[in-house]
Amino acid sequence: MTPEQHATRAEELVAEAEQLYGDLRVDIENADKVDQALWGYLDTTVRLGQLHATLALRGPDVSAP
Repeated sequence: MTPEQHATRAEELVAEAEQLYGDLRVDIENADKVDQALWGYLDTTVRLGQLHATLALRGPDVSAP
């Protein structure tokens, strides 16, 4: 992936994480419970977003022939 593609994917994952966080917050406010599967999915989404954001900042790979 190019740095631009990584940046785009990071933005998509941030939007998805925000939606997941909103869903979790509603669950907590309405039922005082946390869906563990949703929490795990949120954690993974955030980590992937961080990875793509970091890769976007690295720039193009100049070691390839």
